[in-house]
Formats: sequence, structure tokens, C-alpha cells
Amino acid sequence: MTGLQTVNGTARRLASRPAYGDPFGVFGRDFDCMIGSIFGRDGLVNSADTNGNEAPQKLLTPRIDVHETDDNIELSAELPGVEQGDVDVSVLEGVLTITGEKKSTRESNDGARVVERTYGSFKRSFRLPDTVDADKIAASFKNGVLTLTLPKVAEVKPEPRKIAISG
Repeated sequence: MTGLQTVNGTARRLASRPAYGDPFGVFGRDFDCMIGSIFGRDGLVNSADTNGNEAPQKLLTPRIDVHETDDNIELSAELPGVEQGDVDVSVLEGVLTITGEKKSTRESNDGARVVERTYGSFKRSFRLPDTVDADKIAASFKNGVLTLTLPKVAEVKPEPRKIAISG
């Protein structure tokens, strides 16, 4: 065997790698590149860099949907893997704050080949519009989704005042 392969009319030298040893070693970087190209590099967080040093933890940012009706504003936050008891919602001076923590179920990542899920604390804050009644905000948590219902203040429409005409 010459060690050359013809691909699209171009001769290329074949890399020779042993077929024994670490079964994932052959796929390591190629697999990371493939996953990175699908999800983007920001979607990957390796448990360790190439020198074996622990990688910095990525900041969690829950995704939020906001829908508005005539009577209220509904805010939904995706919190997969977060327990209801690890989430806190508060309002202070017109700012709604969602804080929490996604905890790992493993003691350590020893022996991990790929760690893509992120763990840690998160915090999202939103300035409430003046039309929201902060005292009546309600929250529910189901299937990893936090739903906040922010009722609007009943709008007081000015009515014309009848003025008596003297004469």
C-alpha cells in the first residue's frame, strides 16, 4: 500500500493511526468539531481543556418568552433540570428578579468524555412596566418551565363631569 488515496482527482496521504487503545481517541477532536458545528462553539463547555485544567463554568441564562393580553403579561422561563425549590422569584422597587441554581447529580466529572450540560447559578432581572400590579403576581412551575402571571392594573378611564349651568 502506497499510503495515498485519490479523492476528487487529488492524491492525499492517508494518516496512519493504530486501531487499538482508546476507542474514543480517534473521534475526540472530530466529534467535538462536529458537535461544535451543529450547536456553535458557545454551546459546548468542556470539562477540561487540552492541558487537563478545569474549564471555567459557563454562565446560565434561562430563555424567556413574554406574551401580553388585555388583562395581564405572562412570562415563561425554561429551566430544564432545575428543581422548583431551587428557584426564587422576587419583586423590589419595580424590578422582577428570577434566581436559582441548576445542580449536578454527579459528585465529580472524573471519567467524563464529554460534558455539554451546564450547571450553576443564574439570575435574570426585568424592569416592570407601570401597568403591572406587582402585589398580585402569581407563579407556577411545571415540567421545568416557570410561568409568571403579571396582572395589569385596572385602567381608570376618566369620565366627564357634568357641570351645572346657572343662569
